Amino acid sequence: MTKAESPTITPVRRRLDVTGVNPLRARSRMRKLLHRDLLTPADLVAPILVQPDHRDLARYRYLPGAVPLSGIADYAEELDAAGVRACRVLVYGEHKTLDAADALKPDNMMIDAIQSIRNAVPDMVIATEVCGCAWTETGECVLLDSRGHTDIIGTYELMARMSVLHAQAGADMVGPAAVLDGSVQAIRFELDEAGFTDVSVTPSVIFDSALFGVYKSTMNTDPGRGNRRGFQIDSCQPGQALDQAVRWIYEGADGLLVQPAMTAIDLLTQLRGMTRMPLTAFSVSGEDQLFASAPIAVQLEYARALKRAGADLILTYGALRLARALEDSRER
Repeated sequence: MTKAESPTITPVRRRLDVTGVNPLRARSRMRKLLHRDLLTPADLVAPILVQPDHRDLARYRYLPGAVPLSGIADYAEELDAAGVRACRVLVYGEHKTLDAADALKPDNMMIDAIQSIRNAVPDMVIATEVCGCAWTETGECVLLDSRGHTDIIGTYELMARMSVLHAQAGADMVGPAAVLDGSVQAIRFELDEAGFTDVSVTPSVIFDSALFGVYKSTMNTDPGRGNRRGFQIDSCQPGQALDQAVRWIYEGADGLLVQPAMTAIDLLTQLRGMTRMPLTAFSVSGEDQLFASAPIAVQLEYARALKRAGADLILTYGALRLARALEDSRER
């Protein structure tokens, strides 16, 4: 056969099979090689709701982390053993007054709790909330003047003095919960003046939400007027949340706490696009009530979704059970 008569060789082309399997996913050893878990126990932060020893907690068992003061050290050790390296301490204020005087007592329950945790687990990162709601007779986050209006200067002073007191006791991070312009700056100035330049300030970018109801009933922090809309952001105005985050950053915030996580995932993603500072998503009490009865695999999926959305850390009432589940899956 001459060269001109040679048959044409047609390359064999594999027809695209839409039912095929991606080889990268097909073999288990390849999946294991490529897998990187988004979530570890060290990504979790546990809220600790410190209670007076004499308070009957039977009716609040549905909210993990509600612990009597005498049990705080043991609970901190339990968290540490599970791999949880950080907690956020909130307290049940027994003696509420208009001026929140107990918040500034050097032997109050918050100070006792911080010291108990620090002594039990020296390396535990301790964050605290510096807010008036646990200490004011009105249940407000702020102090009120004689006309019932917000005492801005008095509230700044309360938050700043609380922050220094907490830092002296051993707190690593303090967080104003009320969305109040100027509070981060006031706290930062007072901490620096007191020599605590290495204590972080992480304010809350917080939407007004019904998801806080379980917490408020457990801690008796419902404001007398029935809501905190003056000190939380309208969930229908996400632009306000972004603007507030920018103001916090300019005031000297070291990180941002976004809550409630479930209804602020869009905000979390937008914040991650505009800043590299640490972002913590707070899966609040109402979320825990919704998820606690779900399979642990579902709870883990939700936590991983928050990480994908941009959270560096997840503050969750389920920290202990999630950490244990992660450890169990690692061992298997």
